[in-house]
Amino acid sequence: MDPMLLMNPSRTITYDQVSDMDANADCTEIYQVLPPIHITEIPVEILSVIMEFTMPPTHHFLDFTVIARDNRSSRSCSLQTLRNIVLVSRYWYDVGISFLYRHVVILQSKQLFALAHAVSNNRSLSALILSLHLQCYVSVSQAVTVSMTLDDIIAVTPNLTKVTIAPILNRHHFFLGHEFLRMVALAQNTPSRTTDLHFRINPTLIETLNLLPAFTCLTTLHIDMFIGGNDALPTGHIHLAFLEELHITWQPPYQPHQHVMNVFSALAQILSLPSLRRLLFTSQAAGDTILEPLLRKFGHNLHFVSLVRPYIKNACPRFYYSPPPPPPPLMTPLLSMCPNLRHLATDTHFPIRMPMHAHLTWVDLWVPRTFLDPSEQSAVTLVPHEERVKLPSLRRVRLLDLSLFPFSGVRTPLLIPPDMVGSTESVSWTYPNLDLRHDPGLLYRQMPDSVLVLLAESLEHRL
Repeated sequence: MDPMLLMNPSRTITYDQVSDMDANADCTEIYQVLPPIHITEIPVEILSVIMEFTMPPTHHFLDFTVIARDNRSSRSCSLQTLRNIVLVSRYWYDVGISFLYRHVVILQSKQLFALAHAVSNNRSLSALILSLHLQCYVSVSQAVTVSMTLDDIIAVTPNLTKVTIAPILNRHHFFLGHEFLRMVALAQNTPSRTTDLHFRINPTLIETLNLLPAFTCLTTLHIDMFIGGNDALPTGHIHLAFLEELHITWQPPYQPHQHVMNVFSALAQILSLPSLRRLLFTSQAAGDTILEPLLRKFGHNLHFVSLVRPYIKNACPRFYYSPPPPPPPLMTPLLSMCPNLRHLATDTHFPIRMPMHAHLTWVDLWVPRTFLDPSEQSAVTLVPHEERVKLPSLRRVRLLDLSLFPFSGVRTPLLIPPDMVGSTESVSWTYPNLDLRHDPGLLYRQMPDSVLVLLAESLEHRL
């Protein structure tokens, strides 16, 4: 059969072609073959559906850029398939090119330069771009070139409504975060179009915060803070009217606790975030008292709070040191400052005591691998049933495999919500170096089948 033709046979039974048919007559089967349809005659609506199925997801875990950076990833394979489909014919190109350029994700700097070359030579392509996500490594020598290229692209994309700037910076050059942000802020087109911003904040925290008001349309802000002992406290006023999500990753220095508290208190005073709904805080030294100034100011409007303290073992060639696990978080002060909270994510090694809360619906707990092994004594109920009666709106407590954290990050509960699967469903993802499975009440890395059976059988006893 000609591969350029689509044959659509239909096996039908017709009675009007059978003469003198009575009740005892046998039905005659007639095979009716529709005339061949050329690929250019496929309706646009059907062809668009075909294109949609090849598109990589933009709001799910499969789109996570750390995993998607591999050429064998689902995103790379999906885009390659879509590119091949677009090249089938001019008609398919006209229909599918918008899907290829609609959401642009830059994972390597050479992709950014290639995009700039493409849109400068063909303005019809630049009009198709709706969102641009930059998450590539930026070296010191590339900082100026990348920022200028980004500004040139945004200048010729009239329909671009979302720009995500999350460069991977050299952690040995802390100043680069501030310098790169300064160059982006000075660009003519970038700040007013940027909605998502992720930067490592250098020790001069004040100088960096002073540049944020230029990004008037921010909806998501992720800052990696390094607090120096000689840093002055932030002052002034920063109003971000549309910011919905604030994520702070704090690298704990060897500084007095009181100085750290003063810095976070100053942040709470200078920030004006009327639309803030999601607050995420990640630090090995994360404590409820450090977040208290921010929770007291913004907690009433928060719907999602994440407080995660990655548990890291220190290994050296000559000795192995494993610090004691952190104590369970104190839920009473946290929930009391967030009366409208719907979704809570935290880590724990011990059972949690919950206070009364009327609206808390979902609880995600990052736990060590041993909590997911039913043969271990530590596989205990982390939220006892007597604690759950205090949460009348609670629908599910889910355990998150802590070994997933380096791959999926702290936003995993948002990317894979607890209600993504029903009570009898499961979803699996496969990546080059990671197999992920989501069962009701459990999100974990795949293990041998024998262990999976035990996990499934013991799930209802743990939760």
